[in-house]
Amino acid sequence: MRSFNNLYKRKGHLSETPFKRIVVNDDKHFTQLVIYIHANPLKHGFVKEFTLYDWSSYQVILNTGPVFIQRDYVLDWFGGRERFIETHISQSQFYYGHELDGE
Repeated sequence: MRSFNNLYKRKGHLSETPFKRIVVNDDKHFTQLVIYIHANPLKHGFVKEFTLYDWSSYQVILNTGPVFIQRDYVLDWFGGRERFIETHISQSQFYYGHELDGE
């Protein structure tokens, strides 16, 4: 972090300004937020397949190994593993015009 701050002549944590926090007011908003977080590398052109992005929790949620996130909660929220994949695919196609095959 120190080298990033030196390079860009900034101070403080990376999560400080210009990032903003918002209140998630309803279920639909939460669903869209999860998809937005996973598809964000695609939106910004970092990858062509956000499902394969190394620094995303998308694959972590789909894998079965031990994790520090609430995998079961997220999968249950989407209605299971298959619905999680289907929803991400359909929403990324809708918002980004991107074709994916899932995993």
